[in-house]
Amino acid sequence: MFSNIQPFIPTLDFATSRQFYIDFGFEVAYEDHDLTLFKKDKISFFIQRYYIKAWAENTMLQLYVDNLEDILIQLKALKVSYPMIKYTDIKDVHYGKTIHLIDPAGVLLHLTNPK
Repeated sequence: MFSNIQPFIPTLDFATSRQFYIDFGFEVAYEDHDLTLFKKDKISFFIQRYYIKAWAENTMLQLYVDNLEDILIQLKALKVSYPMIKYTDIKDVHYGKTIHLIDPAGVLLHLTNPK
């Protein structure tokens, strides 16, 4: 039986990505020189000290969240410290509501409240 998945995502600047996810509300569950495991509620993933542009810009993760309005407010505040991030307003899509967020390395996060 499968019970969880913990993807490894790249970082362009490891320290920047690490701090971004901490400021976004994730907790560090494990770390060493090349990896940090983040957890928040039922979500967990690793960032790694490794980067290939084509890989980063073609990686997508979908994170289910409860309150997109609060997330959008948080992203607007994070943009001040992380000007490289990009995000959309809340969109209605066939699978619910979503915000698309591009993290400091170029990884696309679908922050989704499903129907």
